[in-house]
Amino acid sequence: MPQPTGSMTTTPEQYRAARESAAWIDHAGRSRMRVGGPDRAKFLHNLTTNDIKRLAVGRGCETFVTSPQGKTLAFLVVHALPDAILLRSDPGGMDLALPHLRKYGIFDDVAIEDSSAETSEFHVMGPGAAAWLEGVGATLPDEADLSSTTTTVAGVDVLLVRESPAGIPGFTLIADAEAGARLAEALRGSGLPALDAEVYDALRIEAGTPAFGRDVNDRNLPQELDRDPRAISFVKGCYLGQETVARLDALGHVNKILRRLVSRPGEPVPPEGVALEAGGKAVGTITSSATSPGRGAGVALGVVRVSHASPGSTMTWTRPGDAEAFVVTVDDPPLLRTPA
Repeated sequence: MPQPTGSMTTTPEQYRAARESAAWIDHAGRSRMRVGGPDRAKFLHNLTTNDIKRLAVGRGCETFVTSPQGKTLAFLVVHALPDAILLRSDPGGMDLALPHLRKYGIFDDVAIEDSSAETSEFHVMGPGAAAWLEGVGATLPDEADLSSTTTTVAGVDVLLVRESPAGIPGFTLIADAEAGARLAEALRGSGLPALDAEVYDALRIEAGTPAFGRDVNDRNLPQELDRDPRAISFVKGCYLGQETVARLDALGHVNKILRRLVSRPGEPVPPEGVALEAGGKAVGTITSSATSPGRGAGVALGVVRVSHASPGSTMTWTRPGDAEAFVVTVDDPPLLRTPA
């Protein structure tokens, strides 16, 4: 299914609609996997950082899949369904986790199915998103973050998830691919603007939500992503990689951590991968960046030394072949709700 371009509205109009009314984006390219079988909760509990066994049907959580060395193989959103557990991630975000899960799945009674190609995914966000969904026949999930329910949207059967990855109240709609084509037609005819990927990326970065393969990779320790309250249980007991995660918790902190950054208005946006310096020393790296229509400046995520991670801390970066240094500042932390 093609990605909507949002060509009928300009970038500032799309951004304003997402923040002030409602807008949508096609997330068909994201990864989706179902884990079925009677051992599914125990199996995932033993391979991830969060407490999957305690996840009731209709509830969800974030979690990391960790290697035996405690490194991050995937950053997932998990949903407990009546007959399976649904795992969702960024495009390509399960490339490392899927063979890892299949390797250990032989020890449990589970069925692991990559359903990315057979399903579709859309996200509707904004203060008016709930009213629009109810207006086309949807029953909303309860108020808990990452709660889900099965319902119909514009006559299409969907799994409806309450979540805010862009820092804006929103809902994710998941359907099979055929039904998703009808849902896409309904969204295109709804009058709600479709977001360009660049606009959504700016919103995601402003919200501090990491993307696997950009802000998260298999060199990261889970605590470096600053999602502990949402994605890590420190009381659940043993799981693969738990020793490293627990040891870092006992030590009190990691040496580097993901932070939101903002450029000075009028200065260029720091490119992904550029090094950050302070006092002539390397202190971090930009992992994601975009132009924010709301700020009129560049926004970014970057992994920085803890010594330079406090709000208001400044760092500099330079373009290749350019002697001029540009400034980025650590932004105030986003407000993250912990799923109920």
